[in-house]
Amino acid sequence: MHLYLQEDQIRLQAGHTTNIRLPLSLASLLADGLQRFPPSEQALEQAIASTEDALMPWIPALRLEPDAVLECADAVLAPLPELLVYPAQPILELDIDEVERAFNQLAQVAAGTPAKNAGLPERADFVAALVVVRELMHHVGWEQLRLREARVG
Repeated sequence: MHLYLQEDQIRLQAGHTTNIRLPLSLASLLADGLQRFPPSEQALEQAIASTEDALMPWIPALRLEPDAVLECADAVLAPLPELLVYPAQPILELDIDEVERAFNQLAQVAAGTPAKNAGLPERADFVAALVVVRELMHHVGWEQLRLREARVG
């Protein structure tokens, strides 16, 4: 299942049969409170709620592909491997526990831990993208995230 995290829309696509445009975007998450870095706990909770609201109608259809691997090649997630102390590589597979670990680091920063201490990149768009990925994996039940090098152009 390929995830597209453009600023103006979030889309999931699997082959020619599944093409879901979520009623959510990184821009809308930023406008609803995540534009400030570090995010407040309230802004993070609001982003989670907005993401869940956008996902819930699609969860049954997405669960029809239980063995799917969530795949993304958008540059906004490029800092994730470094946050988890992985060297840069063209393809990296992370399991849900690693994504949860990164999300927990984000939650700690929202609770007051300095971002530099947590290793979190000081980018609001990364925060929004991590919320979306975590919520997708958590609610759909996908166990793997495959990051590919971002395509340029």
